[in-house]
Amino acid sequence: MTPWRTASPFRDFVSLRNAMDQLLEESVVRPDRLFSLVAGSTRTMPMEVYETEDAYVVKALVPGVPKDALSIQYQDGTLTLQATAQSEGGAHDDWTWHIREIPYGSFTRTVSLPKGIDVEHSTAEFVDGVLSLTLPKAAEAKPRQISISGGTSQPQEISAAKSVNG
Repeated sequence: MTPWRTASPFRDFVSLRNAMDQLLEESVVRPDRLFSLVAGSTRTMPMEVYETEDAYVVKALVPGVPKDALSIQYQDGTLTLQATAQSEGGAHDDWTWHIREIPYGSFTRTVSLPKGIDVEHSTAEFVDGVLSLTLPKAAEAKPRQISISGGTSQPQEISAAKSVNG
């Protein structure tokens, strides 16, 4: 004998709320995911950007993209990464898709970075679907020490990040 379970009207309400939360999150917070199934849509690539003392480091995931299908451009503080992933066999009209989650087509990502980057000494490495960029800071963008002279005491050095008045 199976136990009697009463239907709770709140159980359905909670699942409806979860569905609405997910819909709003995907369409407002991540609008790229809302249209990701549209043919020819441009997708973004996940990335990390962080700063060290000497450089900015950018890592971008570009799975299934060959090295020659990547493009990196930096101009006036804007870094643009572009990639194209092609389907190996292409889609066939006689196929019935059950799950189709592998992204194909164009990927693009544009981020703003400070203008003080030494582009001539930048490096890019592509290993296992991860593009890693090291963008060294230009000499004028790095903090410098400023020497203070005058008065009867010895000259003092302060960091460019500190205030001269205290």
